[in-house]
Amino acid sequence: MRVTPLDIIQKQFAANRRGYEPDEVRAFLEEIRETMEDLLKENQRLREQMARFEAEIAELRSEEHEVKETLQLARQVKEEMERTARRETDVLLGEARLEGEKILMAAMDERKEIQGELVGLRAQRAQLLGEMRGVVETHIRLLNDLEAEPPAVR
Repeated sequence: MRVTPLDIIQKQFAANRRGYEPDEVRAFLEEIRETMEDLLKENQRLREQMARFEAEIAELRSEEHEVKETLQLARQVKEEMERTARRETDVLLGEARLEGEKILMAAMDERKEIQGELVGLRAQRAQLLGEMRGVVETHIRLLNDLEAEPPAVR
């Protein structure tokens, strides 16, 4: 049976020949009651404090779980961003290579075109030189012919 402060106050003692001084017994019982009330209040306060701490621990564990989940999600996002960045880099490098090859091919085509024009220009030069040589040779012959003729009298 659990004794409460009220039980202590209401407790009646049987009297015997040697008996106890009732005021002393009552005073002692009052001290016991007060002490027991204080202990019960302290016990209740500690239980309430423990309940608050347990609630706080539960909340912190929940927050810890959320933080862990958030951290895991952040790691996953980071890894996905890295994969995406690598893919984008590969795509950009591939596009840059293709563009470089296009530029190189265009430059090679332009070089061939310029070389073709150069060959044509050299051919024209040779033809013009030949034509000029022919004209000059014709004029030289005419001059030689004119020098060989006697001068006409007027």
